Amino acid sequence: MTILNYKKIGTGDTSIIVLHELMGSCANYEACFPYLDTTKFTYYFTDLRGYGLSKDYKGEYSCNEASNDIKNLITHLNLNSVHIIAHSMSTMIAQKLALIDDRVKQLILITPISAAGIKMKPEAQAKLIESMKKNENLIEHVVESASKRYNQAWRDYRIKMGYEASTLEARIGYMTMYLTTDFIEEAKNIKVPIKIMVGHHDLPAFHKNNVKKQFDGYYNDFEIIECMEAGHYPMIECPVYFATKVEEFISNYQN
Repeated sequence: MTILNYKKIGTGDTSIIVLHELMGSCANYEACFPYLDTTKFTYYFTDLRGYGLSKDYKGEYSCNEASNDIKNLITHLNLNSVHIIAHSMSTMIAQKLALIDDRVKQLILITPISAAGIKMKPEAQAKLIESMKKNENLIEHVVESASKRYNQAWRDYRIKMGYEASTLEARIGYMTMYLTTDFIEEAKNIKVPIKIMVGHHDLPAFHKNNVKKQFDGYYNDFEIIECMEAGHYPMIECPVYFATKVEEFISNYQN
């Protein structure tokens, strides 16, 4: 059994597992570390196979595998209940986890993808995956598209993170996952509340109205808030706001 590696922060009674996106690891969250309530909460910043602290772990990089990896981690940590924070690509993994593990009490999804995945025409999908396999220019293109408000130092930082946080094999695998996985018809079986945070300056697919359309009609209990000063990375762009809001979500659940 593979036990994913993680960075533990805090000693509180409420446990939170935190997952990352495609082009970064849990290092994405470091900007908000100083603002976390470490007496009330215990955070496990967890890197998926092929990423960050788990970079040496190979796998098939599927939604089923990743959700079972987190389920095994919950057991390994001896947690009776846990809240999940997930970002972008890993929000699909979090949703699958909620379907297979009743120890999950709440999902907090940051700039999420619904359980339907990202739909593209077959030719466009194949071209995108092939571009990732070539390992040149795709990360740069994505960063440039999403960083029009920011300076070159930010772009350089995100491009460097995109290449260094993970193995190429893992990036190809998880990109293929969110382009080809669809379990939207199971979403109605997610029984836990879902809190969603989007960034006002994100790419159009992740805008509040589009995310609402993706979730409407399939999910029983979700709420969306919009971080007005962020794009795709509220935890980096607005770390105080991010830490405050996710802990608000969890505290409100407990009350």
